[in-house]
Formats: sequence, structure tokens, C-alpha cells
Amino acid sequence: MARKRKIVIYVLLFVLAAIMILFIYYYRKKIGKIISPFLMAVIVAYLINPAVTKLEKRNIKKKTAVICIYACFVMILAVITVFIAPEFVNSAKELANTLPEIVSDYQKMFTRLTSSIQSSDWSSDIKNIIFAEVGNGATTIQMYVSGFLKKAIGVLIGTASIFVDLLLAMVIAYYLIIDASFFRNTALSLIPGKWRNVLIATGREINGVISNFIQGQLLTAFIVGVIETIGLIILNVKYSFVLGLIGGIANIIPYFGPFIGAIPAVGVALIDSPAKALWTVLMFVVVQQIDNNFISPKIIEGRVGLHPVTTIIVILAGGQFFGILGMIFAVPFAAILKIVLKRLVNAIATGA
Repeated sequence: MARKRKIVIYVLLFVLAAIMILFIYYYRKKIGKIISPFLMAVIVAYLINPAVTKLEKRNIKKKTAVICIYACFVMILAVITVFIAPEFVNSAKELANTLPEIVSDYQKMFTRLTSSIQSSDWSSDIKNIIFAEVGNGATTIQMYVSGFLKKAIGVLIGTASIFVDLLLAMVIAYYLIIDASFFRNTALSLIPGKWRNVLIATGREINGVISNFIQGQLLTAFIVGVIETIGLIILNVKYSFVLGLIGGIANIIPYFGPFIGAIPAVGVALIDSPAKALWTVLMFVVVQQIDNNFISPKIIEGRVGLHPVTTIIVILAGGQFFGILGMIFAVPFAAILKIVLKRLVNAIATGA
């Protein structure tokens, strides 16, 4: 009888989880706007928590430590706003205004290419195949580059709403850190006693995955973005600040990120000259090698525990259903899901 009851409970939990997933998927845009400050708060909390812990070890109260870190952050933000932000905004606006011109330049390049093929001595069958492939490739590249740049520029230009969300996130993060024990104890009080040890262990494992991803990947992406921006400035590629920022953000995505981040910069450099595009490709390759061999091994002590094939699959799935954000958050989500499923299977097997 007890076994049947457990089966019924597990089936109900599975059905409820499926309904919740479908609900989240269909209303993902509205839900995204609501939970955006809370997700940012979690990220902020994970980023500053190590510094708070170190200050606590020096007999500084947690509240004072958080306020001091926020004060430093505000000063850094003020410096960025005064000296660096205008360059980003101007570069983003200029790039947005010249996007049609960039697309037009590429259309002219493809027209010259097709004209040279047309005037060649190749057979008509080969020419038709080449024209078809070139046309499909041109359309795909144009749609991808234009769409990616417009989304990235839209995010940069909409900094006002992001700034408001960030302020709210900092307030929420303050309470998440200060009252962490309260939230933990409240959550545990709603859970049956026999499940608490399992959930505590699961929570610690999930916390490690999230901490590793946020602190490691974001810091690595920031460093890579700065290096790529400097490299683009040295190569005299237009819109270096925006393209470097895009490259850094894209680097958060494992495997595909470096390629995604390099495409807009190489595309812009190619307008000036093939040589500059080649140097830009070389710069991105060198930066990626530096990241793989020096930056990531130093900053990220452990990965999220997913096989490379699994990582590629979940990134592709996240991108297909949720776009760029889906690709960014697919890996930690899959790692958390793996932990939960593993614990659930173990609990069922042991009859817990």
C-alpha cells in the first residue's frame, strides 16, 4: 500500500513539474520580466559573497561588508559612466545607424563574386550549384549577423531599464546575503524532516555548480572581453568597444561562444579589407588560446559536471527554444537538473 502511495506521489510530482514547465515556456516573456531582477540579484549575491566572507573573517559585520562592497561598486560604476560608457553608447548608436550600409556592402561583395563566377569557363551546372549555395549562405549570414547585432545593440541602448533592474537586484541581493539563514530555515521548515538531509546535500551541490558558473564564467568573460576590445582597438576595427563587449558576453557560452562573438567583429573588419579580417580572426584565436590555457584554468577550478557532448546538446536546445539567453543559461540549468534527477533516483532506489 505504501509503495502504491509513493508511486502516486511521484506521478503527481511529475505531472505538476510538466505543467509548470509548459506554463513557464508559454509565458516566458512575462515571467522573464518579473524574475529578471531576482536572477540579477542571485548573480550579484554570488559575485560579492566571497568578498563578504573574507571581510567577515577580519571581524567586519556582514551588513557593513556588503555596504562597503556596494560603495566600491558605485565608485567604479561612476568612473565607467563618466569615462567609458559614452564611448559604448556612441559606438552602439553609430553601428546601429550603419547596419544597412554594412549589409549593402556585403551584397555588393556577393554580387561581384557571382559576376566573376558567371564570367568563368565553368559548366552551367556547376555555376547553378555555386549560385544556389552562395545565395543561401549570403541570406543566412545576413540574417544572423543583422539579427545578432540588432539584439546586442538593443540591449546596450536599453541601459536605462537594465540600470533600474540592477539597482533593484542590489537591494534584493543585500537581503539574500544578510538573511541567508532565514531563507534557508524557512525553506527547510516547509519540508518533511526525513527529506531535509537529502535536500540540504542537494542544495549544497547545486550551490557549488551555480557558484562555479557565475563567479568563474562571468569573470573569465569579463577578462576576455577586455582583451578582445584592446585587440580590436590595436587593429583599428570600427566599433571596437561594442564588438569587444559582444565577444566577452558570447564567451560565457561554452564551445560556441568564441565563434559567435568573433563573427560580428570579423564581419565589420572584412568591410575594410580581407587582411584586417584575417588579423581579426587571428587575434580572436590567440585570445581564445590564452583563455583556454591560462585564464580559465586559473579562475575556474572545476566545471559544472557535464560531458562535452551533453554540453553541446543542451546549448543547441537552449538556443533553439530561448535564443542567446537560452544558450547562456542552458549549461547551469542542465547541471542542476542532473543533480536533482540523480538525487531523486537515489531516493527512489533507497526507498527514502
